[in-house]
Amino acid sequence: MDINYRNQPKRIQDPNICPHCHIVNNPHEQWYVVTHDTDGIPTVITAWKCSNDKCYRIFIANYKLNGQEFKFNRFLNGLPKGPDWPKPILDLKSGNPKVAEQGEQTRFIKTYLQSLVAENSGLDELAGMGYRKAIEYLVKDWAIQNKPEDRSKIESSWLGAVINDYYSGDLKEILERATWLGNDQAHYNKIFEEYDLDILKELIELIMVELDRQYKKKHYIETIQKRK
Repeated sequence: MDINYRNQPKRIQDPNICPHCHIVNNPHEQWYVVTHDTDGIPTVITAWKCSNDKCYRIFIANYKLNGQEFKFNRFLNGLPKGPDWPKPILDLKSGNPKVAEQGEQTRFIKTYLQSLVAENSGLDELAGMGYRKAIEYLVKDWAIQNKPEDRSKIESSWLGAVINDYYSGDLKEILERATWLGNDQAHYNKIFEEYDLDILKELIELIMVELDRQYKKKHYIETIQKRK
């Protein structure tokens, strides 16, 4: 985008990704205004329209003067980007047929991203409980996917019981600890005060990695057979 700063032409770098859909594209410029940030540094506020045909949302970008050039600082709206979801997690169906029929984003991912938005908005107390809920969706939906005949039992069981009955090894150990930290977020007094939301999110990512690893091992064992 070309701008005018103190009667001098300046060129600022166009963003190449939308903070709403997180798809790389070439957004269309809309308008800009030159102003000053609260720290007194000259700032350019720009508006763009995503060119992804499944998004087309408007987003706002902030550029700050650095030397003689305006450098990208941050987006002023949009959604925080979640982790890179393994394909088995993206494809995970809800154990509840009514939800599964809607063809919407998995409940685990939807709840995780909503919790991430809350955390980035400074609502850390709500975010913690949201991450705990996301863990339960992931644990139960994964168990139901692998044992569909036990769906009613899994849905009605406590999270701890599902972990104990349907998971094993290191994965079970990590799931238990993620649950402990998640439960802590909903209690008046915290037992694990030294562990924050970043640790809880790290455990969730470890869980996804392990589930993806187990899925891939099973897939290749079943599909690649010995040949004569």
